[in-house]
Amino acid sequence: MGQFEIVKDVGNTLTKLLESNLKNSGYKDVELYTSIPTEENIKKLPAVSLFLSAVCVDPIIRERAEKLVSVSDESGEIVEYRMDPPMLLKLYYVVSAWGKTPQEEHVLLALAMKVFYENPEISGELLQGYSFRQRETITIRPVEEPKFGYEETMSFWRSMGEKIRPAAQFCVWAYLDSDRRGEPVRRTFDRSLSLAGSRRRRR
Repeated sequence: MGQFEIVKDVGNTLTKLLESNLKNSGYKDVELYTSIPTEENIKKLPAVSLFLSAVCVDPIIRERAEKLVSVSDESGEIVEYRMDPPMLLKLYYVVSAWGKTPQEEHVLLALAMKVFYENPEISGELLQGYSFRQRETITIRPVEEPKFGYEETMSFWRSMGEKIRPAAQFCVWAYLDSDRRGEPVRRTFDRSLSLAGSRRRRR
């Protein structure tokens, strides 16, 4: 498995987090969908939709210089090489609830928002998949009204061809690493040599 599966693994992590918390709250029959949130795709109610709506790249992280990496080879020697810096991804998820009544949808939406609000950082055994780096932590932040308010919500549902319904958006930060490495760095060390001449004995 490659580290390029990070987007898939983040989605699986969020889905697993929602599933376990919904069951712990007594909602064991709620379906979770990650496909495009349309009535055609939401086949069973009640349901919570976790839709990846956008993937953005942080420009500051993207423009950083290469990083120097040091590893030990099979013989135990230290090998140094340069690699591209990690790319910081900002994954935007739209969360919506689908139920048989508006009241049911409101309860499920608030519960899903509560789960992400109470878990702003996810690490350790909660991470699902093999693309995460050792001691990796992903962060979850709600997208506030100036960026995803009433107008943006209406535009989102209209683009889906759906009726307008309440929704919340969250931004998840994760890193995408590059496997490309440069040639090994060869270091030159100065050596100081001292020559001791033999003295002639005097008679």
